[in-house]
Amino acid sequence: MSVLVMEKEPLIVEGLSKSYGESKVLNEISLTLNQGEIFGVLGRNGVGKTTFLESLIGLRSFEAKRVEILGLDANDHRKFLTNKIGVQPQEAALMQRQKVREIMELFASFYEEKTDINGILDDYDMQGISNKYVKDLSVGQRQRLLIALALVGNPSILILDEPTAGLDPQVRLLIWDNLEKLKKQGKTILITTHYMEEASQLCDRIAILHDGRFVVCDTPKKVIQKHATPIKQTLESAFINLTGSDLRRGVD
Repeated sequence: MSVLVMEKEPLIVEGLSKSYGESKVLNEISLTLNQGEIFGVLGRNGVGKTTFLESLIGLRSFEAKRVEILGLDANDHRKFLTNKIGVQPQEAALMQRQKVREIMELFASFYEEKTDINGILDDYDMQGISNKYVKDLSVGQRQRLLIALALVGNPSILILDEPTAGLDPQVRLLIWDNLEKLKKQGKTILITTHYMEEASQLCDRIAILHDGRFVVCDTPKKVIQKHATPIKQTLESAFINLTGSDLRRGVD
C-alpha cells in the first residue's frame, strides 16, 4: 500500500507525556522541527532525553495530543516511517564477530531505499576499518559505525542520541562536518547532547528539558542572551541558570 507523505514540517509533537508508574518523566511537551535544521535537546542526566527520542521512534508507549512525522500520524504509519528515520542509540548490541562492511550491508538490506555504503565509509573515514571486526573497534570507531548504520537507509530524519559522547576532538569535528553536509542536503537532524560547545556551534535551535518540560526553545544565541549571566555569556551559564547548580545525589 502506498503512503502519501504530506509536504509540511518533518516533526510535530503536541502534548507528549510519558510516565513510569507514579513518576511523570515527560509532561505535555511540544516541539516542531523544520526541514534542513539541526535541533538539539539538552538536559541533565536522567531527565528523559532518551525517553523522548525512544517515544518518537516507537520504542516507548506514550500519550500525546498529536505526533506527526513527515506529515503522518506516528502510530498509524509506524512501519512506513521506520524506513524514513535513521537512529543512532547510545548503545547497541551489534554482532561482535561481524565486520564493519558486512554489518553495514546487512542493515542496508532492511531498507527499500539505500545510501552508497562506500560513500558513507569515505565520509566517516572508515574505509581503513571496513574489514575490522566489531569487537575490535575503538570507542570512536564504534560510534562512527553506529552513525553510519543510521544513514544506510537514506533517512529523511536523523535521530542521534549523544552522537559525540566520549570522543576526541578530531572525531567530533569529523561528525560535525558530516552532519552539516546532511543538513545542506535537506535532512532534518535531532540530537541530544551534554556538550555546550556542540549545541552552540552545531545546532540551529535547542530545547532544554527540565522537570518534564522544555523550559526554553530557541536559537543558542538567543538562549544565551536571555538566560546567561551578564558576566558569563555562555550556553553553559544559561543552562545552569535554567536547570539549577546543585548536584543531585544518585544522579549526577
